[in-house]
Amino acid sequence: MSANNIDSSQSPAPKVWQLGKHIPQLDGVRGLAILIVTLYRFSKEFPTDSLVGKIMHLGFTLGDRGVELFFVLSGFLITGILVDAKGQQHFFKNFLARRSLRIFPLYFTALFLFVIVFNWLNPSRPMFDLAQQNQFYLWTYLTNVKMSFANDWCFGYLDHFWSLAVEEHFYLVWPFVLFLCSQRTALRVACCGAALSAVARILYAKSGESAVAPDVLTIFRCDALLIGAAIALQIRTPNGLQPIKRATYVIFPACLAVGLAFAVADKRAYTISHTLWPLIWACVLVWLLTASQRHLLAHLFNLALLRKLGKFSYAMYVFQSPLIPLTAGVLSASALSSLVGNNMAGHLLYIAAMSSLTYAAAVLSWYALESHCLKLKEWFPSHQSATAPHLEPSEKMVSPLRAQ
Repeated sequence: MSANNIDSSQSPAPKVWQLGKHIPQLDGVRGLAILIVTLYRFSKEFPTDSLVGKIMHLGFTLGDRGVELFFVLSGFLITGILVDAKGQQHFFKNFLARRSLRIFPLYFTALFLFVIVFNWLNPSRPMFDLAQQNQFYLWTYLTNVKMSFANDWCFGYLDHFWSLAVEEHFYLVWPFVLFLCSQRTALRVACCGAALSAVARILYAKSGESAVAPDVLTIFRCDALLIGAAIALQIRTPNGLQPIKRATYVIFPACLAVGLAFAVADKRAYTISHTLWPLIWACVLVWLLTASQRHLLAHLFNLALLRKLGKFSYAMYVFQSPLIPLTAGVLSASALSSLVGNNMAGHLLYIAAMSSLTYAAAVLSWYALESHCLKLKEWFPSHQSATAPHLEPSEKMVSPLRAQ
């Protein structure tokens, strides 16, 4: 029988990751990250007066770790873009211009609304007064630096912008490292840098100098970004991710067990979990990137819901916390609990309502602002823009926090 007569269904399915090919599942990964962060954001007052409530509250609290997933994914995507574009004309200009078009329009528009417009419209009820008092650090992406030196979460409902500052600092430094180093050297730098970042953070947390700096300062939080970067560099080696994949079968269960134990015990443990969770997410990413398109993991992250959430994740992250004070006069968990006569049901309704509002605000932002700005990227072509524009992150974040 000729090869042409063989049933095509028996042929091996293509891998999820192929150089220069579209990877829709990565939008689904981003969607998972923003989903769990959003659930965490609106569940901080979830009732724990019952066993079910305690279990659900613990589950929602783990959504705080979605920021590490954002960081790992951003490190992977950004590094891939930079490596594949290396050697082309206007390497730095095109990268920074494309990143600026993705990040700055929404970020600075949101700052203008929250820090200036809303406080001007309602000076008697300044919802963002802390952010206004410290706005210099917001406008200059130094939010996390201010927090670290003040040892305080000092931006109120814009505290979560610290993670955007971390990513912005990474975008400014990492391209130069990749430009100056070979891929092999860059891989070593990423691995060593991630280890040094984690160790330095743990030692600093143990010293007790500051409770906030280990959570937000770039040098202490870049391990997750560098872990993602290492995956992007390793996947482009002749051996691909196979050497890493073998190790994930040990790393994943060990890190997950310890990470969950710390969460259940509510132990800070000198921020060790800040490294455990990036390793957990890295294992998931490795499995996805080495899976076939027919694999259960590929189908999961290809779900339309997760991919849609991933598309709007940056704006969802930006808007979710500010929406809490903006809607407090008409929507609250306590009011809904009184309405339905059940505390847990009322809080679940609140989470659902606020999540829906966040999504709606993000969709509006996308069609009114972000999509128009992204069209300008055609003036700054990158390697991916001609072959796989989907590889470029659509969010932030996300980025990305202990989400505060």
